[in-house]
Amino acid sequence: MPAPPAPSPLPVMGDAPSAPLPPSLVAWVESLPEEINSIIATVASHGGGIWIVGGAVRDAFLGLDLAGRDIDFAVSLGPTEMVDLFPDAIPTGIDYGTLTLRGKDGGFYEATTLRTESEYADGRRPEVVEFGTSLLGDLERRDFTFNAMAIDVGRRLLHDPFNGLKDLQQEQVKAVGQAYQRLAEDGLRILRAYRFLDRGAAGVWRFDVELADALKQHRSMLAGVTNERIWMEWKKILGGSNAADVIERMARDGVLDRFLPGQWRTQSHRMFAQRHALCKGLTGLERFALLLCENDSIEVESTLKQLKLSNKERNEVQEIHHRFGRVPEGSKAAMRVFRSVLQQRTATHLKLEIVLRESGLHVAHMDPSTPDELSDLIDAVEALAPLSAGDASIVDGHWIMERTGLGKGIALGRLKMWLHRLQIERDLSDEAAVESVLCGLNWEHENHALWPKVEF
Repeated sequence: MPAPPAPSPLPVMGDAPSAPLPPSLVAWVESLPEEINSIIATVASHGGGIWIVGGAVRDAFLGLDLAGRDIDFAVSLGPTEMVDLFPDAIPTGIDYGTLTLRGKDGGFYEATTLRTESEYADGRRPEVVEFGTSLLGDLERRDFTFNAMAIDVGRRLLHDPFNGLKDLQQEQVKAVGQAYQRLAEDGLRILRAYRFLDRGAAGVWRFDVELADALKQHRSMLAGVTNERIWMEWKKILGGSNAADVIERMARDGVLDRFLPGQWRTQSHRMFAQRHALCKGLTGLERFALLLCENDSIEVESTLKQLKLSNKERNEVQEIHHRFGRVPEGSKAAMRVFRSVLQQRTATHLKLEIVLRESGLHVAHMDPSTPDELSDLIDAVEALAPLSAGDASIVDGHWIMERTGLGKGIALGRLKMWLHRLQIERDLSDEAAVESVLCGLNWEHENHALWPKVEF
Protein backbone atom coordinates (compact mmCIF):
# COMPACT_ATOMS: atom_id res chain seq x y z
CA MET A 1 0.00 0.00 0.00
CA PRO A 2 1.26 3.50 -0.74
CA ALA A 3 2.21 5.54 2.30
CA PRO A 4 -0.37 8.18 3.36
CA PRO A 5 0.55 11.76 2.43
CA ALA A 6 2.64 13.60 4.98
CA PRO A 7 0.63 16.15 6.99
CA SER A 8 1.10 19.79 6.03
CA PRO A 9 3.61 21.58 8.28
CA LEU A 10 2.17 24.00 10.80
CA PRO A 11 3.20 27.65 10.70
CA VAL A 12 5.43 29.10 13.41
CA MET A 13 3.56 29.43 16.71
CA GLY A 14 2.62 32.96 17.71
CA ASP A 15 3.98 34.42 20.96
CA ALA A 16 0.71 36.10 22.00
CA PRO A 17 -1.56 34.42 24.57
CA SER A 18 -3.89 31.94 22.90
CA ALA A 19 -6.96 29.81 23.52
CA PRO A 20 -8.92 27.27 21.44
CA LEU A 21 -11.25 28.82 18.88
CA PRO A 22 -14.92 28.93 19.90
CA PRO A 23 -17.04 26.39 17.96
CA SER A 24 -18.58 29.07 15.75
CA LEU A 25 -15.12 30.18 14.64
CA VAL A 26 -14.01 26.60 14.05
CA ALA A 27 -16.89 26.22 11.61
CA TRP A 28 -15.93 29.50 9.94
CA VAL A 29 -12.29 28.45 9.59
CA GLU A 30 -13.28 25.10 8.13
CA SER A 31 -15.37 26.87 5.49
CA LEU A 32 -12.52 29.10 4.27
CA PRO A 33 -11.65 28.84 0.56
CA GLU A 34 -9.01 26.26 -0.27
CA GLU A 35 -6.76 28.94 -1.74
CA ILE A 36 -6.39 30.42 1.76
CA ASN A 37 -5.19 27.07 3.08
CA SER A 38 -2.77 26.93 0.16
CA ILE A 39 -1.30 30.34 1.07
CA ILE A 40 -0.97 29.28 4.71
CA ALA A 41 0.71 26.01 3.71
CA THR A 42 3.19 27.83 1.46
CA VAL A 43 4.27 30.19 4.25
CA ALA A 44 4.43 27.35 6.79
CA SER A 45 6.55 25.15 4.52
CA HIS A 46 9.18 27.90 4.42
CA GLY A 47 9.38 28.27 8.18
CA GLY A 48 7.06 31.25 8.58
CA GLY A 49 4.20 32.19 10.82
CA ILE A 50 0.89 33.33 9.35
CA TRP A 51 -2.34 34.43 11.01
CA ILE A 52 -5.70 35.82 9.87
CA VAL A 53 -6.05 39.26 11.45
CA GLY A 54 -8.12 42.43 11.33
CA GLY A 55 -11.72 43.04 10.38
CA ALA A 56 -12.39 39.53 9.12
CA VAL A 57 -11.72 38.09 12.60
CA ARG A 58 -13.89 40.74 14.25
CA ASP A 59 -16.79 40.31 11.84
CA ALA A 60 -16.61 36.52 11.91
CA PHE A 61 -17.17 36.69 15.67
CA LEU A 62 -20.14 38.97 15.08
CA GLY A 63 -21.63 36.43 12.68
CA LEU A 64 -21.57 38.82 9.73
CA ASP A 65 -21.63 37.59 6.16
CA LEU A 66 -18.05 37.81 4.92
CA ALA A 67 -18.78 36.75 1.36
CA GLY A 68 -16.65 38.85 -0.93
CA ARG A 69 -14.79 40.40 2.02
CA ASP A 70 -11.03 40.68 1.99
CA ILE A 71 -9.20 38.48 4.47
CA ASP A 72 -5.93 39.90 5.77
CA PHE A 73 -2.89 38.01 6.97
CA ALA A 74 -0.05 38.91 9.30
CA VAL A 75 3.14 36.99 8.48
CA SER A 76 6.52 36.59 10.15
CA LEU A 77 8.43 36.45 6.85
CA GLY A 78 9.88 39.67 5.46
CA PRO A 79 8.51 41.36 2.32
CA THR A 80 11.42 40.13 0.19
CA GLU A 81 10.85 36.53 1.30
CA MET A 82 7.15 36.86 0.58
CA VAL A 83 7.83 38.15 -2.93
CA ASP A 84 10.09 35.14 -3.53
CA LEU A 85 7.30 32.80 -2.38
CA PHE A 86 4.56 34.64 -4.27
CA PRO A 87 6.18 36.16 -7.38
CA ASP A 88 2.82 37.30 -8.78
CA ALA A 89 1.99 39.29 -5.63
CA ILE A 90 1.11 42.97 -6.00
CA PRO A 91 3.44 45.29 -4.00
CA THR A 92 0.52 47.29 -2.60
CA GLY A 93 2.54 48.88 0.21
CA ILE A 94 5.81 47.03 0.24
CA ASP A 95 7.64 49.81 2.13
CA TYR A 96 5.28 49.05 5.02
CA GLY A 97 5.56 45.30 4.48
CA THR A 98 2.24 44.84 2.68
CA LEU A 99 1.66 42.69 -0.39
CA THR A 100 -1.56 41.62 -2.06
CA LEU A 101 -1.43 37.88 -2.73
CA ARG A 102 -3.31 36.30 -5.61
CA GLY A 103 -5.21 33.14 -4.70
CA LYS A 104 -5.29 30.23 -7.13
CA ASP A 105 -9.02 30.70 -7.63
CA GLY A 106 -8.89 34.44 -8.23
CA GLY A 107 -9.11 35.81 -4.70
CA PHE A 108 -6.94 38.63 -3.39
CA TYR A 109 -5.50 38.62 0.13
CA GLU A 110 -3.46 41.31 1.85
CA ALA A 111 -0.45 40.01 3.76
CA THR A 112 1.64 42.29 5.98
CA THR A 113 4.89 41.43 7.70
CA LEU A 114 4.79 41.69 11.49
CA ARG A 115 5.87 45.19 12.43
CA THR A 116 7.21 47.30 15.24
CA GLU A 117 6.82 51.02 14.66
CA SER A 118 8.67 54.00 16.14
CA GLU A 119 7.20 57.35 17.15
CA TYR A 120 4.69 58.91 14.76
CA ALA A 121 6.23 62.28 13.96
CA ASP A 122 3.21 63.76 12.18
CA GLY A 123 0.26 61.82 13.54
CA ARG A 124 -0.24 60.17 10.16
CA ARG A 125 2.55 57.70 9.46
CA PRO A 126 5.34 55.98 11.40
CA GLU A 127 8.73 57.62 11.00
CA VAL A 128 10.44 54.21 10.91
CA VAL A 129 8.95 50.80 10.19
CA GLU A 130 10.84 47.86 11.61
CA PHE A 131 9.81 44.36 10.62
CA GLY A 132 9.77 41.76 13.37
CA THR A 133 8.71 38.24 14.24
CA SER A 134 6.57 38.91 17.34
CA LEU A 135 2.84 38.52 16.84
CA LEU A 136 2.23 40.10 20.25
CA GLY A 137 4.31 43.14 19.31
CA ASP A 138 2.36 43.51 16.08
CA LEU A 139 -1.03 43.28 17.79
CA GLU A 140 0.07 45.81 20.43
CA ARG A 141 0.35 48.56 17.79
CA ARG A 142 -3.21 48.12 16.48
CA ASP A 143 -6.01 50.57 17.19
CA PHE A 144 -8.88 48.83 18.98
CA THR A 145 -9.02 45.62 20.95
CA PHE A 146 -11.40 43.81 18.61
CA ASN A 147 -9.03 44.60 15.74
CA ALA A 148 -6.09 43.15 17.68
CA MET A 149 -7.11 39.49 17.48
CA ALA A 150 -5.49 36.82 15.32
CA ILE A 151 -6.46 33.32 14.26
CA ASP A 152 -3.97 30.48 13.85
CA VAL A 153 -5.86 28.44 11.26
CA GLY A 154 -3.69 25.30 11.45
CA ARG A 155 -3.91 24.99 15.24
CA ARG A 156 -7.47 26.37 15.54
CA LEU A 157 -6.27 28.92 18.07
CA LEU A 158 -7.38 32.46 18.87
CA HIS A 159 -4.75 35.00 19.94
CA ASP A 160 -6.59 37.71 21.89
CA PRO A 161 -4.11 39.41 24.23
CA PHE A 162 -6.23 42.54 24.79
CA ASN A 163 -9.61 40.87 25.38
CA GLY A 164 -11.13 42.03 22.14
CA LEU A 165 -13.66 39.20 22.24
CA LYS A 166 -14.89 40.43 25.62
CA ASP A 167 -15.32 43.95 24.23
CA LEU A 168 -17.29 42.56 21.29
CA GLN A 169 -19.56 40.75 23.69
CA GLN A 170 -19.98 43.91 25.77
CA GLU A 171 -20.59 45.96 22.61
CA GLN A 172 -17.92 48.53 23.36
CA VAL A 173 -15.10 50.17 21.40
CA LYS A 174 -11.88 50.20 23.42
CA ALA A 175 -8.35 51.18 22.45
CA VAL A 176 -5.40 48.85 22.68
CA GLY A 177 -3.32 50.07 25.62
CA GLN A 178 -3.55 53.79 26.39
CA ALA A 179 -6.21 55.46 24.29
CA TYR A 180 -4.50 58.84 24.00
CA GLN A 181 -1.33 57.19 22.71
CA ARG A 182 -3.22 55.22 20.05
CA LEU A 183 -4.91 58.40 18.82
CA ALA A 184 -1.65 60.37 18.91
CA GLU A 185 -0.04 57.79 16.62
CA ASP A 186 -2.61 58.34 13.87
CA GLY A 187 -5.33 60.99 14.08
CA LEU A 188 -7.49 59.06 11.61
CA ARG A 189 -8.20 56.62 14.42
CA ILE A 190 -10.53 59.27 15.83
CA LEU A 191 -12.89 58.84 12.87
CA ARG A 192 -12.39 55.08 12.81
CA ALA A 193 -13.52 54.95 16.43
CA TYR A 194 -16.80 56.68 15.58
CA ARG A 195 -17.29 54.48 12.53
CA PHE A 196 -17.00 51.37 14.69
CA LEU A 197 -19.86 52.61 16.89
CA ASP A 198 -22.24 51.77 14.04
CA ARG A 199 -22.87 48.04 14.10
CA GLY A 200 -25.66 47.96 11.53
CA ALA A 201 -28.61 45.85 12.62
CA ALA A 202 -26.93 45.41 16.02
CA GLY A 203 -27.41 49.12 16.71
CA VAL A 204 -24.96 51.63 18.14
CA TRP A 205 -22.20 50.54 20.51
CA ARG A 206 -20.43 52.64 23.13
CA PHE A 207 -16.91 53.83 23.90
CA ASP A 208 -15.15 52.74 27.03
CA VAL A 209 -14.57 55.64 29.43
CA GLU A 210 -10.90 56.22 28.60
CA LEU A 211 -11.42 56.24 24.84
CA ALA A 212 -14.47 58.52 25.11
CA ASP A 213 -12.41 61.08 27.02
CA ALA A 214 -9.38 60.76 24.71
CA LEU A 215 -11.52 61.36 21.61
CA LYS A 216 -12.71 64.71 22.95
CA GLN A 217 -9.33 65.75 24.32
CA HIS A 218 -7.34 64.85 21.20
CA ARG A 219 -9.73 65.74 18.38
CA SER A 220 -7.17 68.34 17.23
CA MET A 221 -5.10 65.38 15.98
CA LEU A 222 -7.35 65.37 12.90
CA ALA A 223 -5.46 68.46 11.73
CA GLY A 224 -2.54 66.21 10.88
CA VAL A 225 -4.60 63.82 8.74
CA THR A 226 -4.84 64.30 4.99
CA ASN A 227 -8.25 65.35 3.68
CA GLU A 228 -8.38 62.30 1.42
CA ARG A 229 -8.15 59.99 4.43
CA ILE A 230 -10.72 62.02 6.36
CA TRP A 231 -13.18 61.72 3.48
CA MET A 232 -12.51 57.98 3.22
CA GLU A 233 -13.69 57.43 6.82
CA TRP A 234 -16.37 60.15 6.86
CA LYS A 235 -17.94 58.64 3.74
CA LYS A 236 -18.22 55.28 5.50
CA ILE A 237 -19.80 56.92 8.55
CA LEU A 238 -22.35 58.72 6.36
CA GLY A 239 -23.30 55.45 4.70
CA GLY A 240 -23.79 53.52 7.95
CA SER A 241 -27.15 52.14 9.06
CA ASN A 242 -27.04 54.24 12.23
CA ALA A 243 -25.33 57.27 10.74
CA ALA A 244 -27.67 59.77 12.43
CA ASP A 245 -26.71 58.60 15.93
CA VAL A 246 -23.00 58.55 15.14
CA ILE A 247 -23.11 62.00 13.52
CA GLU A 248 -24.89 63.41 16.57
CA ARG A 249 -22.25 61.94 18.88
CA MET A 250 -19.50 63.46 16.71
CA ALA A 251 -21.24 66.85 16.88
CA ARG A 252 -21.59 66.64 20.65
CA ASP A 253 -17.92 65.71 21.07
CA GLY A 254 -16.73 68.61 18.90
CA VAL A 255 -15.29 66.34 16.21
CA LEU A 256 -17.40 67.61 13.30
CA ASP A 257 -16.01 71.11 13.92
CA ARG A 258 -12.58 69.85 12.89
CA PHE A 259 -13.49 69.29 9.23
CA LEU A 260 -16.94 70.84 8.58
CA PRO A 261 -17.80 74.57 8.64
CA GLY A 262 -19.54 75.87 11.74
CA GLN A 263 -19.98 74.85 15.35
CA TRP A 264 -22.00 71.68 15.56
CA ARG A 265 -22.77 71.19 19.26
CA THR A 266 -25.75 73.56 18.99
CA GLN A 267 -27.13 72.28 15.68
CA SER A 268 -30.15 70.53 17.19
CA HIS A 269 -32.37 71.14 14.15
CA ARG A 270 -29.86 69.51 11.82
CA MET A 271 -29.48 66.54 14.16
CA PHE A 272 -33.26 66.17 14.34
CA ALA A 273 -33.35 66.13 10.54
CA GLN A 274 -30.77 63.35 10.41
CA ARG A 275 -32.95 61.19 12.67
CA HIS A 276 -36.18 61.87 10.74
CA ALA A 277 -38.01 58.72 9.68
CA LEU A 278 -37.96 59.83 6.03
CA CYS A 279 -34.13 59.84 6.09
CA LYS A 280 -33.92 56.07 6.41
CA GLY A 281 -32.42 54.71 3.23
CA LEU A 282 -30.62 57.92 2.23
CA THR A 283 -27.30 57.46 0.50
CA GLY A 284 -24.23 58.86 2.22
CA LEU A 285 -24.03 61.75 -0.26
CA GLU A 286 -27.71 62.62 0.23
CA ARG A 287 -27.22 62.59 4.00
CA PHE A 288 -24.14 64.80 3.64
CA ALA A 289 -26.06 67.32 1.52
CA LEU A 290 -28.83 67.41 4.13
CA LEU A 291 -26.28 67.99 6.88
CA LEU A 292 -24.97 71.03 4.97
CA CYS A 293 -28.42 72.35 4.01
CA GLU A 294 -28.13 75.62 5.96
CA ASN A 295 -24.62 76.37 4.71
CA ASP A 296 -24.46 78.62 1.66
CA SER A 297 -23.31 77.30 -1.70
CA ILE A 298 -19.85 78.86 -1.38
CA GLU A 299 -19.24 77.11 1.96
CA VAL A 300 -20.49 73.82 0.54
CA GLU A 301 -18.27 74.03 -2.53
CA SER A 302 -15.24 74.91 -0.40
CA THR A 303 -15.91 72.05 2.02
CA LEU A 304 -16.30 69.46 -0.73
CA LYS A 305 -13.11 70.59 -2.45
CA GLN A 306 -11.22 70.59 0.81
CA LEU A 307 -12.30 67.03 1.58
CA LYS A 308 -11.17 65.94 -1.90
CA LEU A 309 -14.44 64.36 -3.03
CA SER A 310 -14.32 63.09 -6.59
CA ASN A 311 -15.82 65.37 -9.23
CA LYS A 312 -18.82 63.05 -9.52
CA GLU A 313 -19.40 63.02 -5.76
CA ARG A 314 -18.95 66.78 -5.48
CA ASN A 315 -21.39 67.48 -8.31
CA GLU A 316 -24.01 65.19 -6.79
CA VAL A 317 -23.88 66.83 -3.36
CA GLN A 318 -23.96 70.30 -4.90
CA GLU A 319 -26.93 69.46 -7.11
CA ILE A 320 -28.91 68.13 -4.15
CA HIS A 321 -27.95 71.17 -2.07
CA HIS A 322 -28.79 73.59 -4.89
CA ARG A 323 -32.35 72.22 -5.16
CA PHE A 324 -33.19 72.47 -1.45
CA GLY A 325 -36.32 74.58 -0.95
CA ARG A 326 -37.55 74.13 -4.51
CA VAL A 327 -40.81 72.32 -5.28
CA PRO A 328 -42.48 71.76 -8.66
CA GLU A 329 -45.89 73.19 -9.41
CA GLY A 330 -48.80 70.79 -9.18
CA SER A 331 -49.55 70.80 -12.92
CA LYS A 332 -48.88 67.64 -14.89
CA ALA A 333 -46.55 69.55 -17.20
CA ALA A 334 -44.36 70.76 -14.30
CA MET A 335 -44.37 67.36 -12.62
CA ARG A 336 -43.34 65.64 -15.86
CA VAL A 337 -40.33 67.94 -16.23
CA PHE A 338 -39.47 67.50 -12.54
CA ARG A 339 -39.57 63.72 -12.88
CA SER A 340 -37.60 63.76 -16.13
CA VAL A 341 -34.80 65.82 -14.58
CA LEU A 342 -34.52 64.07 -11.21
CA GLN A 343 -35.36 60.56 -12.41
CA GLN A 344 -35.05 58.12 -9.49
CA ARG A 345 -34.44 60.98 -7.05
CA THR A 346 -37.88 62.58 -7.45
CA ALA A 347 -39.45 61.05 -4.33
CA THR A 348 -36.25 61.51 -2.31
CA HIS A 349 -36.13 65.23 -3.11
CA LEU A 350 -39.73 65.76 -2.00
CA LYS A 351 -39.18 63.70 1.14
CA LEU A 352 -36.16 65.83 1.99
CA GLU A 353 -38.32 68.92 1.52
CA ILE A 354 -40.70 67.49 4.13
CA VAL A 355 -37.74 66.80 6.44
CA LEU A 356 -36.50 70.40 6.11
CA ARG A 357 -39.89 71.82 7.07
CA GLU A 358 -40.63 69.41 9.91
CA SER A 359 -37.12 69.89 11.35
CA GLY A 360 -37.36 73.67 11.45
CA LEU A 361 -34.51 74.14 8.98
CA HIS A 362 -34.29 77.16 6.69
CA VAL A 363 -32.73 77.36 3.26
CA ALA A 364 -32.66 80.15 0.70
CA HIS A 365 -35.82 80.64 -1.39
CA MET A 366 -37.83 77.92 0.36
CA ASP A 367 -41.15 77.15 -1.33
CA PRO A 368 -44.11 77.70 1.04
CA SER A 369 -45.57 74.21 0.45
CA THR A 370 -46.54 72.38 3.64
CA PRO A 371 -45.53 68.81 4.50
CA ASP A 372 -49.08 67.61 3.75
CA GLU A 373 -49.01 69.29 0.35
CA LEU A 374 -45.65 67.71 -0.36
CA SER A 375 -46.98 64.27 0.57
CA ASP A 376 -49.83 64.78 -1.89
CA LEU A 377 -47.31 65.86 -4.51
CA ILE A 378 -45.30 62.66 -4.01
CA ASP A 379 -48.46 60.66 -4.69
CA ALA A 380 -49.28 62.77 -7.74
CA VAL A 381 -45.83 62.32 -9.28
CA GLU A 382 -45.93 58.58 -8.66
CA ALA A 383 -49.36 58.43 -10.34
CA LEU A 384 -48.10 60.07 -13.53
CA ALA A 385 -48.13 57.79 -16.57
CA PRO A 386 -44.76 57.15 -18.21
CA LEU A 387 -43.93 59.51 -21.07
CA SER A 388 -45.13 58.17 -24.41
CA ALA A 389 -41.76 58.69 -26.10
CA GLY A 390 -39.57 58.35 -23.02
CA ASP A 391 -37.26 61.03 -21.65
CA ALA A 392 -34.96 61.35 -24.69
CA SER A 393 -35.60 64.02 -27.32
CA ILE A 394 -37.62 62.75 -30.28
CA VAL A 395 -35.88 65.06 -32.77
CA ASP A 396 -32.24 65.98 -33.28
CA GLY A 397 -30.46 69.03 -34.58
CA HIS A 398 -30.48 67.90 -38.22
CA TRP A 399 -34.26 67.50 -38.10
CA ILE A 400 -34.63 71.05 -36.76
CA MET A 401 -32.15 72.48 -39.32
CA GLU A 402 -34.17 70.96 -42.19
CA ARG A 403 -37.37 72.61 -40.99
CA THR A 404 -36.07 75.99 -39.83
CA GLY A 405 -33.01 76.73 -41.96
CA LEU A 406 -31.00 77.39 -38.80
CA GLY A 407 -27.30 76.63 -38.96
CA LYS A 408 -25.20 75.09 -36.24
CA GLY A 409 -24.86 77.36 -33.25
CA ILE A 410 -26.32 78.46 -29.93
CA ALA A 411 -29.78 79.21 -31.30
CA LEU A 412 -30.10 75.71 -32.76
CA GLY A 413 -29.10 74.10 -29.49
CA ARG A 414 -31.48 76.26 -27.47
CA LEU A 415 -34.37 75.55 -29.83
CA LYS A 416 -33.73 71.83 -29.47
CA MET A 417 -33.86 72.21 -25.67
CA TRP A 418 -37.10 74.20 -25.92
CA LEU A 419 -38.75 71.56 -28.08
CA HIS A 420 -37.51 68.83 -25.75
CA ARG A 421 -39.09 70.56 -22.77
CA LEU A 422 -42.40 71.00 -24.62
CA GLN A 423 -42.25 67.33 -25.64
CA ILE A 424 -42.02 66.36 -21.96
CA GLU A 425 -44.57 68.88 -20.69
CA ARG A 426 -47.20 67.88 -23.26
CA ASP A 427 -46.19 64.21 -23.49
CA LEU A 428 -45.68 64.37 -27.27
CA SER A 429 -45.32 60.97 -28.87
CA ASP A 430 -43.81 61.43 -32.34
CA GLU A 431 -42.09 63.77 -34.82
CA ALA A 432 -45.41 64.92 -36.27
CA ALA A 433 -46.52 66.18 -32.87
CA VAL A 434 -43.20 67.98 -32.36
CA GLU A 435 -43.45 69.57 -35.82
CA SER A 436 -46.92 70.83 -35.02
CA VAL A 437 -45.59 72.48 -31.86
CA LEU A 438 -42.62 73.94 -33.74
CA CYS A 439 -44.97 75.63 -36.20
CA GLY A 440 -46.63 77.44 -33.32
CA LEU A 441 -43.41 78.84 -31.80
CA ASN A 442 -42.27 82.38 -32.52
CA TRP A 443 -38.67 81.24 -32.54
CA GLU A 444 -37.57 83.55 -35.38
CA HIS A 445 -38.19 86.72 -33.37
CA GLU A 446 -37.66 85.52 -29.77
CA ASN A 447 -34.48 86.01 -27.74
CA HIS A 448 -33.04 82.48 -27.68
CA ALA A 449 -31.30 83.18 -24.36
CA LEU A 450 -34.76 83.16 -22.74
CA TRP A 451 -36.00 79.91 -24.29
CA PRO A 452 -36.88 77.23 -21.69
CA LYS A 453 -34.66 74.24 -20.99
CA VAL A 454 -35.29 70.82 -19.48
CA GLU A 455 -34.29 71.77 -15.96
CA PHE A 456 -35.53 71.98 -12.42
